[in-house]
Amino acid sequence: MDGTSFLKEQGITRTPLRISIIEILQNASKPISYDEFLAKIKANKTTIYRNLDLLLSKNLIIKSEIEHKSFYELSGHAKAYFVCETCHKMEEIEVPILPGKNIKSAVIKGVCENCK
Repeated sequence: MDGTSFLKEQGITRTPLRISIIEILQNASKPISYDEFLAKIKANKTTIYRNLDLLLSKNLIIKSEIEHKSFYELSGHAKAYFVCETCHKMEEIEVPILPGKNIKSAVIKGVCENCK
């Protein structure tokens, strides 16, 4: 489903910026940082933040804080990541199961095998 259809299905006004944000996230193999959005989208920084906040408030995307940076991805199923504290490589891992908890995202930090 393209960005236009996705936003229409969610009842959100479609704008070129929102469509771009959704399509970037749909095509991403990992969470996207705010800096990556800035590099890919020609728009005012504040406008990008406001649109990300709107999509967050509608629970269409989730935000994770890693190394004092915000990363965004489409919501859907819970996701977990291992982040190497040395090389900063991010790898998707199995979501930990915590009885009675509804996990949206999890970040586990440590040192990867390559950096040991």
